[in-house]
Amino acid sequence: MSRIALISGSTGGLGSALARKMAKAGYRLALHYFQHVEEAKALQKELGGEENHHQLFQADLRKEEDVISMMNSIRRNMGSVEVLVNNAGIPFSGLSWKQSLESWQEVFNVNTTAAWMLSKHCIPQMRTYETGRIIYISSVVAHRPLAGTSAYAASKSALEGLTRAQAVELAHFNITVNCIAPGYFDAGMIHSVDEPLQEKIKSATPASRLGHADELAAATLYLCSEEASFTTGQIIHINGGLYI
Repeated sequence: MSRIALISGSTGGLGSALARKMAKAGYRLALHYFQHVEEAKALQKELGGEENHHQLFQADLRKEEDVISMMNSIRRNMGSVEVLVNNAGIPFSGLSWKQSLESWQEVFNVNTTAAWMLSKHCIPQMRTYETGRIIYISSVVAHRPLAGTSAYAASKSALEGLTRAQAVELAHFNITVNCIAPGYFDAGMIHSVDEPLQEKIKSATPASRLGHADELAAATLYLCSEEASFTTGQIIHINGGLYI
């Protein structure tokens, strides 16, 4: 039986690329979405639908009751989650001293707390079977921030600390925890960046281009594999040399 993988934020540019790569590799996918129901249905159809054992699950990841309900539904309809890819996230632009408490908390609720809650409710299943893969998606911004990205950078930095701590906690259960810190890719949040700034980003990147979503997906697929069983607590940078 193929392994079950839960991808949060599966309807985004990077999330859908991850889904395509993992479906092709034989994973049975639990595809999480929140508001973009039509995009979720289109992705499920593209991947072969329920006939190929890919199912959709709606949840507001800011609410623990939604997370618990979704995990119970996945368990009833598919089985135990063996791979968790914490991909859901939101951007924010604004100078730190001008940001409201509400917007600061919202960034952390989606980017950090939601990811922690998903892992919290996946880990007991993984511990029972003594196997599992947890992958967080951070950002190069956590290491090389731009002005106006304080909330986003801080929320992604927190994920990296969580990665290291959970790796220590879970290694003896044969559960690995790793984090990918992408640079700037040609999918997802880059579309909220205006063209002149995109050109500046490309010129600042030694590879002189944006990354391709498939390149990020390939690295994720490796971390999910049995071959990565001795790789844990790591922050994997994929950024074309922007941060070294």
